Amino acid sequence: MPLNRFLNLPEEEKDRVLKISKLQFSTHGYDSMSLNLLLKEIDISKGQFYYWFEDKADLFFTIIQEGLDALNLRLLEHGQPTSKTGYWTHMRQIRLISEQFWEENEFVEIGRMVSQQVPPNHPIHERLEECCQPLQNHFLSCIQLGQEWGLVRTDLSASMLLTLTEGVSDTFYELMLDSYTTDAPPSPTNQTLHDLLGRTLRSLLQPTSVEKTD
Repeated sequence: MPLNRFLNLPEEEKDRVLKISKLQFSTHGYDSMSLNLLLKEIDISKGQFYYWFEDKADLFFTIIQEGLDALNLRLLEHGQPTSKTGYWTHMRQIRLISEQFWEENEFVEIGRMVSQQVPPNHPIHERLEECCQPLQNHFLSCIQLGQEWGLVRTDLSASMLLTLTEGVSDTFYELMLDSYTTDAPPSPTNQTLHDLLGRTLRSLLQPTSVEKTD
């Protein structure tokens, strides 16, 4: 993570550095992003960069961790489902909160870059998964609560259901990201995919004996 010398900078300066860096990573990709070009954009020397960060990976994960921590805090504030009748509405809201957060904070482009350029065998993939663990724990606890209430199937473990739904979500979001345009309304195809994703996730989670309704 970033050195204390960067963390102690004024918030405005930290935000400027991270915003420019986020744009460079999303535009050029993790591997192809030129550190020299980035330093020119930020208007700092290489020595100054290494005074703040250990390396390019350290900078990238500073950006990612900032976003994940903020989203996790928002989900914690939203809390767990509080009743059986509101369970599925709450689960849908969790997904919408996450999507809105990524869009509002300009992380959609980073997400697209990661999905297209960071396969499981990439050197940073394992560390990315570690950063996402708190979010996964939140979703896992929601699934476990649904199982306790008899709303989520129990013939598969909660962790297996989490892996299954994450895999399905990744597939849908990869398709949606292909045609995503910043500051533009969703295309009809993306809207269809979004609605279908919600129904698919609920269908996967519900016990087969429960009537499936939108």
